[in-house]
Amino acid sequence: MSLVSTTLHRLSRAVHVAPAVTLADVEVVAVGDGDWRISLPGGSPFALLGFVTLSDGRYRVQSLTRPFAEFEADSLEHAIDALRPPAADASAILAGIRPARAA
Repeated sequence: MSLVSTTLHRLSRAVHVAPAVTLADVEVVAVGDGDWRISLPGGSPFALLGFVTLSDGRYRVQSLTRPFAEFEADSLEHAIDALRPPAADASAILAGIRPARAA
């Protein structure tokens, strides 16, 4: 292999490696028997991400970041993770700006 083709080969392999996504910390508050409110910490009125409700052994997720979207999960942890945004988006969400990919 020539130097140019070796370099291009290395670059093409590097492009396909995606960095790991770090997820934001969230607050989980029980608001009833089998109901939880999920939000970003900080007390902003925009911090509310959604709600999780336990019904018939399934965790139903109602997302405020994706209006009219409802999900189901097998565990509370999976339900919370469905609402947890990437850490890079947390400051924008707290400022009232919803990232386009969350819509």
